[in-house]
Amino acid sequence: MERIRSRGLPPVPVNGLTHHEAGPGVDPKDWAEAVGFVLRRRGIPWQQLTPVQVTAALTKGARLWEIAVAGPKVSAVDVVPYLEEEFVANLTNPGRGPDRMPPGSNDMCAWRCRKPDCGYEWEVALATRALSGHGCSRCGHARVGAANSKPGLGKSLAEINPTMAQELIEVTGHPGWTAFDLLPTSNKRCRWRCPEPHCRFEYPAPPSRRTGQSSGCPQCARQRTIAGRVRPKPGKSLQDVHPAIASELIEVIDEPDLTSKDLRPSSTKLCQWACSKPGCPGRWKATPDQRTRRGGTGKRCPECYPPRKSRCT
Repeated sequence: MERIRSRGLPPVPVNGLTHHEAGPGVDPKDWAEAVGFVLRRRGIPWQQLTPVQVTAALTKGARLWEIAVAGPKVSAVDVVPYLEEEFVANLTNPGRGPDRMPPGSNDMCAWRCRKPDCGYEWEVALATRALSGHGCSRCGHARVGAANSKPGLGKSLAEINPTMAQELIEVTGHPGWTAFDLLPTSNKRCRWRCPEPHCRFEYPAPPSRRTGQSSGCPQCARQRTIAGRVRPKPGKSLQDVHPAIASELIEVIDEPDLTSKDLRPSSTKLCQWACSKPGCPGRWKATPDQRTRRGGTGKRCPECYPPRKSRCT
């Protein structure tokens, strides 16, 4: 093995390696002379070029260099424009980007997914991306998983449970999806709106949880639980314990649907009452607790039992 180096450089102490000098500088004629000397000494034919041939060779070399510097006629970016957005680095030839590489280049490159919610990084040859069309594997797996989770004909949530499907607002993370894209057993997170006019509460839950035992609006469920706790036990209602007082009940002001059978004697719900004595126009507001105090002689009709005047002067 023989090595040709620019003149003036310090020697490289490598055993068995013969050094030759060319130059100084980068004049191609000087380097050609150095190469010719080595070839002739080895018995390899070497032809000295004429001035015309030298000019032609230098012209050809300049054109080849211009082509190399300009890059390929069709680059990888020309074929797949978004590669430039995802390109991170050329691991095989650092500094060389996809705009300077042909689509079939086997240079190993680093890439970063351009989607803001992903940002996954991976390494693969440029040709795999430009010619085979391979993209972000993480996004690919998500698309395949989403496609596999979609229901077949007649098996969607909209078709199996149309009542519940009407409560669907959106499928979180899947814009444009509807109840026709969901299985009733899907675990995808969704937002729902309670159909009750007095509620309209919005809440998150997957369809699989909604099709189970606790399938309704959690706000309404809490209200039912609270109502169940305050409802009287059999034989313990206001109607059962104080029927005379119960007969004067007109309505429960905040919950007009309730009756004296739904109230405990100790209830603190504000109610409207009307005196049961014939001809008495007395009407007043009080809670069942206020009315049933002192053995049922609590807050009574203000017309029949006017408040006592204070003895203080």
